[in-house]
Amino acid sequence: MSVSDRNQIKTIFEDIYPENARAKDSDAYAAMFTKAAIQMPPHVPDHYGRASIAAGYAQQVADKDLAPTLTAEEIQVMGDFGYVTGIAMVTVHPHDGSPSVQIKFRGLWLMQKEQGDWKIHRQIWNEKPQ
Repeated sequence: MSVSDRNQIKTIFEDIYPENARAKDSDAYAAMFTKAAIQMPPHVPDHYGRASIAAGYAQQVADKDLAPTLTAEEIQVMGDFGYVTGIAMVTVHPHDGSPSVQIKFRGLWLMQKEQGDWKIHRQIWNEKPQ
């Protein structure tokens, strides 16, 4: 396993992903995924490909702002594939004036190197008790 590959995946998980989630730019958000990505969020249908992921993300943040903090717990790399597991603490700020809430998630991302860059190929997460 290349330390560089591991560090790149950690940077995507802990820095780039939260930054793009906060920015509410659905194109930048979707660009973190492979062309054939599948996103499997809780409580809604799966999203297949970047266009579906971008549309799902835009709908998710239309009425709220997100302030996520992600912490990688395990990263493994096997050639052009890898995975990362970790915890996300997300503060949700609704636009309707209702109180902000904090939600804890555990995530598993299958990463794939696409044209030399690590991208999210499969993403699944579920809500955990605080």
